[in-house]
Amino acid sequence: MSKLLLEKNKFIKQPFVKQGKNVKTPDVIEIENFNHPIFCFKHLHSNYKVSKCSDKQMKALLTKLEQLSQLSWNEIILAHKHGTGSEKIKKSSLKVKVPAFITDDVDFLLALRFDGMSPILVHRNRFIMHIIFIDHNMSTYNH
Repeated sequence: MSKLLLEKNKFIKQPFVKQGKNVKTPDVIEIENFNHPIFCFKHLHSNYKVSKCSDKQMKALLTKLEQLSQLSWNEIILAHKHGTGSEKIKKSSLKVKVPAFITDDVDFLLALRFDGMSPILVHRNRFIMHIIFIDHNMSTYNH
């Protein structure tokens, strides 16, 4: 049976997916089972986005995201901050304004190194890694 989805005030028909003998199709994906980061670029700051990076930095960023996608959140949090791990950066120490979707109860962003010491600053919301700043020129906070 197909379902109707609402997208931009229009109903679209979701295709019916038939279960096979060896393949089960869940009605709902249980998001609690995700233990690895899912990347979101929706809230990326306009002065700290991919297009501001050099070709070398873009390659390093893509390599870093590929590497992070293979790790669990626990592995990222526990790893050394200058390796595959992260470091907490207080919001109050930032020189740039965070997007409005980051509420006042959030005290810090996570910094993950992608090109030498250059960090990406992210906000973790459950399993989603919201990439906020790609700090290509190391100017978002005092390093």
